[in-house]
Amino acid sequence: MKVIISVICFLYAVCGAYSQTLTVVDSIDDSPVAGASVFGRGGVIIGTTGADGSLNGVSDADYPLTFRCLGYRSAVDTVGESIIRMIPESFELGEVVVTPLDRPVMHVLCYIREYSGTANATDTVQLYSEHMADYFIATTKIRKFKSQTKPRILNSRLYARMKTRDGSDSIFRPDYRDDMISWIDLVELPALKVEESEAIRSGAATDMEQGKYWVRARSRKTPGMFAQSTDYLADSKNHRMSPAIFKLLGFTIDFNRLDMSWAWRPNGHGVYTVQDLIYGTMSMEVRGRGKWIKKAFNSDTDVDINGLFEIYPVDIEYLTVEEAKTLMRDDMATAPMRRSPDALPLPAATQRLVDIVDGKLKIPNRSAKHRVWNNIFSSLLLEGDALAAGAA
Repeated sequence: MKVIISVICFLYAVCGAYSQTLTVVDSIDDSPVAGASVFGRGGVIIGTTGADGSLNGVSDADYPLTFRCLGYRSAVDTVGESIIRMIPESFELGEVVVTPLDRPVMHVLCYIREYSGTANATDTVQLYSEHMADYFIATTKIRKFKSQTKPRILNSRLYARMKTRDGSDSIFRPDYRDDMISWIDLVELPALKVEESEAIRSGAATDMEQGKYWVRARSRKTPGMFAQSTDYLADSKNHRMSPAIFKLLGFTIDFNRLDMSWAWRPNGHGVYTVQDLIYGTMSMEVRGRGKWIKKAFNSDTDVDINGLFEIYPVDIEYLTVEEAKTLMRDDMATAPMRRSPDALPLPAATQRLVDIVDGKLKIPNRSAKHRVWNNIFSSLLLEGDALAAGAA
């Protein structure tokens, strides 16, 4: 019996050391922080907290962990805490902006960060990008003019790290945005006007809207911010969406998470516009299945993809309709990289990746070649120049 008990205790200790559950809460009221993206020590997203703020299956090898969530300062856990408390951000009241009647189109310039990680049983790919993009939003109904709510990419900086089954670990810069798995076209700006719910107007700190099967929207108001998150899978019975178009191409894409969140500067009238935006995030969890997915990743198993976008408006100008149409037709439009002052610090592993590729940290070799998967929608393999790196 003593032997059996000893074995059970040993197995419990081993399992506990390699698989843990952590909970992320608000540092002020201890309420659960849902939708926090959790980065492991290598800079890859290992999961997202659920409605109760918890994340299961965290291993010792994942530490230190970095936590990012809209409306909160980023947090780091190096010692394996079971409860992580995130500190809410606070922003000043926004200025009142009057829209010129003769310039009814808002041209919104945004700084966008894109984090993406793919993994199968043997290989891991970490992707990080910085983009400048613009949007064109009509502030009123304009005849023969359609707002552009999806981003037009004006400039990009790309970074990648690939760890493969043969033990190689390389850091490189893809040549073009299309050399990477990118879902940036899903990042749309919110509606022109967003209003607080009756509960929030009546003094409630939080409110939620129920979807068909899951909570569709959550709102939260503090003295320094109004935030709203939307679950695009709330009406899906199994909380999963598998677009049929991918099946026609020979593979399956399962969206198991697709959330969009926005934070606005507080005001006294409870109506928020693009002018009030501080920043937004989109988080996603995807599983790729099928022969093309396996071929693209040289994998015998399904491939898991975790992604996080951070969208920071950095400039808004007002245009006439003709100015907007002319600018929208400019296929060669560019913009210099312009980091938002509201941008959160990068996770340490991501910052190291950026510093290596930008030449701020020395690397031992620059002669390796690696195969990089092209955009997931095309399912093609491309050759990319790679920089071999002995990154830990």
